[in-house]
Amino acid sequence: MRARVLPVILIVIATLLLLSICGESLVNNSAFYPLPGSRLDITALPDSIEHYYLESSDGVKLSAFYIPNPDANKTVMYFHGNAGNASQRLPIATALAKLRSNVLLVEYRGYGLSEGKPSEAGIYIDARAALAFLVKQRGITPDNIILLGRSLGSAPAIDLALDHDFAGLILVTPLSSGKDVAKNSGMGYLIPFIGDPFNNKDKIAELTIPILIIHGDSDEVLPLEMSLTLEKLAQSPTKMVIIPSAGHNNIVNDYEEIFYGHVKSFYDDVLGNSSETPEK
Repeated sequence: MRARVLPVILIVIATLLLLSICGESLVNNSAFYPLPGSRLDITALPDSIEHYYLESSDGVKLSAFYIPNPDANKTVMYFHGNAGNASQRLPIATALAKLRSNVLLVEYRGYGLSEGKPSEAGIYIDARAALAFLVKQRGITPDNIILLGRSLGSAPAIDLALDHDFAGLILVTPLSSGKDVAKNSGMGYLIPFIGDPFNNKDKIAELTIPILIIHGDSDEVLPLEMSLTLEKLAQSPTKMVIIPSAGHNNIVNDYEEIFYGHVKSFYDDVLGNSSETPEK
């Protein structure tokens, strides 16, 4: 009997292992929509925007844009959304810099001018490469850094926030978890095979830094309920802003005054609007 059962057990274990491996591949192949290249000529960027190549801990060369503000009393690490690349987000990064901020916008591996292929584990590594650049090359400490994660970018922002006591965390149209995204997109049948990707729900409950969440009540990609879930689970001081009629893709450009107004208020709350020595 034992001789008959053992092969069955081995087959079951092998099948589960294969499904686990395939599940991770499925997530990485379906979760990212990178646009290689740049919509801008990086050799002709305005003087206000600096372009760098960073190297991740696993040897991947990453493209990054840095916008310094000589009057800054804070630095924003901007983790962009899913489709496209970082160069398309430079107008938003520039607007953030005008709020007395330095801004670092890094392109995940496989996006824009960055090497490699995107993956969940990879974008977490990329986030830490971006932080290392600010700390080692710019001398900026985490307590003067605000993390901003937009949509998919909420995942690397929240994951990185586990490592240090940052000044604050801003989540714009965040996802609550990969499982919730699968359910919302009608692919709940895949949940048993995909593991627990992009689990922002468990991670946000561990944070102690101030949090601002901004979401539209007409978001057609990541519904408002995802942000409400994160707000409920957060244990640190959290402000939830719901913008009426705002969708997923127009929440910044069509609601600029509301959006940047709340971002600036959050800046003032967590760092103050004082005459601190600007970061260089």
